[in-house]
Amino acid sequence: MVGVLAVCGVGAGIIGYLHIQRQNDQIAAKDRYIGDLAEANKGWVTYMKRRDQLRDLEQRNVILLQDKLTLIDGQNTALSAQIEQLEESNAEVRELMSRRLPADLRRLLEQQK
Repeated sequence: MVGVLAVCGVGAGIIGYLHIQRQNDQIAAKDRYIGDLAEANKGWVTYMKRRDQLRDLEQRNVILLQDKLTLIDGQNTALSAQIEQLEESNAEVRELMSRRLPADLRRLLEQQK
């Protein structure tokens, strides 16, 4: 009877040991998986910060381009006014503008108006 109990005890001990080893293996695998996920999240955080920096830079560039376009439009308006003023006040310019101008020059002057 003692022998049977000893065999059962040893068998239960082996089964318990194997069960604990299996749980440890599962815990180690899940720990590696969690570590991989944490590393991937670090990569995403870096990516998100870089993306936000690029968006801010794009926004600043858009604002600068809009300012530059406003400046160019103002210059075009001023140049158009100067050309019209020259046509009205200067007979030579009026005569030049009434003649046939080269196509490129005419397009340039018409764009200014």
